[in-house]
Formats: sequence, C-alpha cells, structure tokens
Amino acid sequence: MQYCNHCKVQIRGNQRKCPLCNSLLIKGNNEQAIFPKIPPFYKKHLAMKIMIFISITAIIGSFAIYRMIPAHINWPILVLFGLLSMWISLLVTIKNRYHISKNILWQVAIVSILSIFWDWKTGWAGWSLNYVIPTVSVSAMFVMYVIAKIMKLSTRDYILSLFSDALLGIIPIVFLLFNWVDIIYPSIICATISIIFIATILIFQGENIKSELSKKMHL
Repeated sequence: MQYCNHCKVQIRGNQRKCPLCNSLLIKGNNEQAIFPKIPPFYKKHLAMKIMIFISITAIIGSFAIYRMIPAHINWPILVLFGLLSMWISLLVTIKNRYHISKNILWQVAIVSILSIFWDWKTGWAGWSLNYVIPTVSVSAMFVMYVIAKIMKLSTRDYILSLFSDALLGIIPIVFLLFNWVDIIYPSIICATISIIFIATILIFQGENIKSELSKKMHL
C-alpha cells in the first residue's frame, strides 16, 4: 500500500506517482495486489463436499448390497458409471461456467457419447440414436440462440459455437444413410433444422464467421 501526502489517499499497486496529482508516492509496509487472487468458489464449497461424500457412499453401499444380495444384473457397475457420467458433466460445466455457449456445446457432446455408452451397456435398444442425440442437438441450438438473445451476448461469443452445434446436428443424416435408426422422424427433423440454422448463419453472419475463423487460425 502506498500513500500520497498531497491527496491524503492510499493507493495499491507499484506505481511511483499519484494518479490524482502526479506527486511521488510514499511506499508503505503492507503491499497488496490490485487484483488479489481469489480461489474458485467450488473448491471449498460445502455442496461439493456433500456430493463427493454421497457418491463414495453410493458406490460402497451398492457393492456391499450386491455382495450380500446377488442379482443377474451387475447394477453396482451401472451405479459407478452413472456417477462418473454425472461428475464428467459437472466438471465440464464448472470449467466452462463463464462460457455459456462453449458449455452447451460440450454438454451436447458429453450427453451424446454417454447415451451411446449406456445404450450399449443396457443391451442396445437404439434409443440413443433414435431419440437422444437428435433431441439434444436440436434443443441445444434453440437454447443457445435464446440465451444469446436474453443475455445480449456479442456475436463472437456464440456464433461459432452455434455453428458447430448445427454441424453436429447433421450427424443424424449418417444414421439415416446407414439405416442405424428404427425411428427416422427425430433424425430427419434434427438434420432439417440444423441445415436451416447453418444456411441462416452463413447468409446473415457469414462475414462474422470468416472473421472469427481468421482470428482462431491466425490467418
């Protein structure tokens, strides 16, 4: 902390002169940073500790019960993978908590991959490709658009993420081409809406996309 004899004010930082009167500052003993480092709130948050405790208890308890009462389905493994899925999604959300558009895009990818995994682990009924991936992709596009309008986000904050999500929405076309789906309507609707989004973005925001891609790729 530094002191100005002329203005009678204390100033934090390493500057030599007072920003008010340009007089030389007297250096104090308790130097403090202008922007002190604040640890993320979630590291010591009670809710996180409770969730960790519940997760560990659920895993240990499920294996103990399964050991005492065996079943034909190894459901403790399902509990374990379920909790891992939840924590993966939660950690990605925390990491990208200040980037809403990026967070939504990551959640689409995570939910899609996890749904395929769970569909496979439970005997493969095809619900992940038939319903989950098309529904999640379409929902993410509309949610991203609505959030951008409500929060008045700048174009560069969401346009690339929206465009990327629209590209992901075209993936169900592959499901249709290879006959991987039994119910075709969700995939057709998802692909149609994605193509409309892409066309709209390219027509009305083409220059912004080109500018952002140039910045990202240092062109």
